[in-house]
Amino acid sequence: MADKNITVACIGLGRMGAGIATNIQRAGFHLTVHNRTPEKTERFVAAGARFARTPREAVEAADIVTTSLMDDASVLEVVNGADGILPGMRAGAVHLGTTTTSPNLSTRLAELHAARGSDYVAAHVLGRPDAAAAGKLVSLVAGKPKAIERARQVIDAYSARVILMGEDPAVASSMKLVGNFFLAGLVEIMGEAFAFAENRGVLAPFSEMVKTFLPGAQEYVDRIRSCDFDRAGFTLDAGLKDIRLILEAAAEVHVPLPCASLVRDRCIAAQARGLNQRDWSVFTAISRMDAGRSYESGAGRGAGA
Repeated sequence: MADKNITVACIGLGRMGAGIATNIQRAGFHLTVHNRTPEKTERFVAAGARFARTPREAVEAADIVTTSLMDDASVLEVVNGADGILPGMRAGAVHLGTTTTSPNLSTRLAELHAARGSDYVAAHVLGRPDAAAAGKLVSLVAGKPKAIERARQVIDAYSARVILMGEDPAVASSMKLVGNFFLAGLVEIMGEAFAFAENRGVLAPFSEMVKTFLPGAQEYVDRIRSCDFDRAGFTLDAGLKDIRLILEAAAEVHVPLPCASLVRDRCIAAQARGLNQRDWSVFTAISRMDAGRSYESGAGRGAGA
């Protein structure tokens, strides 16, 4: 049961942020919402949330603040901009950063908050928007133990599992990027393998075999097999942003990632074909096109049955 005295400000109500905010509101916390596009706040306000015109206004009465934004630049603008959250946050308030960001930004955010008397907790999430809406995200959490304790009820409201990563927020950011790299590599292998299987006439049985061995990857199996990229969870543009973060973070510690470089190039090739707003896994269509097949929705459905 939520502590009815805790006020939460949710900033950023895109595909992931809306799911997070929905579960926070459902848990019974006092909710304030802000989004660059105000229309996305309407359903929360209709359910009792308070609307804020700026990030600063959103956090002035908040105990806990969540941000779910696009990238390092958008997070830094919301935190440190003229109407950003830093000048408005109360002493002891906690900022939960759920956006996938660079480890360096996590370190900087922790420093900025410490200088103002508030706390930053990296709370990066694993899962797609449907998991966010269902409150089934996995949260990778790092920050000061007392700050995590103050925010734990809120994190639990949208998470099926919380993994504590210590006190350094950059560690949670690194873990998120490593996880995203592993997933991107797996999706790339699926794309190549499915193109091979389709041209050999065994796509359907191979797809079922992959589902047996990797039950958690069922959504990607179905998407890639049937070229179902129109219903975007994360867009190709957002996926490429993450791949570039992965490559930058790996370069800082002198680790070459040839597979990540290949995925980056696949994403750029898909962008060149105008697929920017399709689901990010559309980059696997490049393997399919290289094999002489169409990437259009439904193109692979039933092949090899």
